[in-house]
Amino acid sequence: MVVLLLGCVPAAVYGLRFDGSMPLSTELSAVGGVFPGSAGDTLPLLDTAVLGVQGRQRLGRDVAVQLSGGTATASLDGDPVGVLELEVQGRLLREAPVTLSVRGGIDAYGQWEAESVMFGVHGGAVVSRHLGAQVRPYLGFTVNPVLNPGDRFYPWLQYGGGVSWRPWLGDATRGLVALEATGYRGFGADVLNDADIVTWGAMLQVGASFGSGAED
Repeated sequence: MVVLLLGCVPAAVYGLRFDGSMPLSTELSAVGGVFPGSAGDTLPLLDTAVLGVQGRQRLGRDVAVQLSGGTATASLDGDPVGVLELEVQGRLLREAPVTLSVRGGIDAYGQWEAESVMFGVHGGAVVSRHLGAQVRPYLGFTVNPVLNPGDRFYPWLQYGGGVSWRPWLGDATRGLVALEATGYRGFGADVLNDADIVTWGAMLQVGASFGSGAED
């Protein structure tokens, strides 16, 4: 049963949720998304709703750490999935002519009724650029191998992008609204046929960044 669940849910990382910028100091946000049912010949993904919260803390001019948690209704019987993620983000280029950032971390998710826990690692990159002082379009990808304990890795590839808006709300507060579209391909994730599973979705992120330092 645990193995079959891998063919029914996307990887632990839902959405990029990162536009390539650094928080002022601390950033808090809520995210939500929908992933319409899709692909797999015999094990299709059902419609999935995702909700979560995340916090980011800046550790230096070009490094931040992020902790995220959430839930999704993403199994065949509607058993909710709990997701936890710890990620480190680093900026390699600052507007030269684009911002290039990398990200990587560890994640885990489990299903209550199935009493299953799965683990993964993820890594990727995001390219973005300021349009004016507040708007930033971005594109990125994430590679996310998920491990079912006692079984093999199931690699997922995520790709997509979006646009973020960070208006100044005060001398040390910036708002955050980001809308993105992301796609997934799970290689061999349909465990009955060793076939790929493909899905896509859209996510909305709303929050704020606090601190006295400048973003860049």
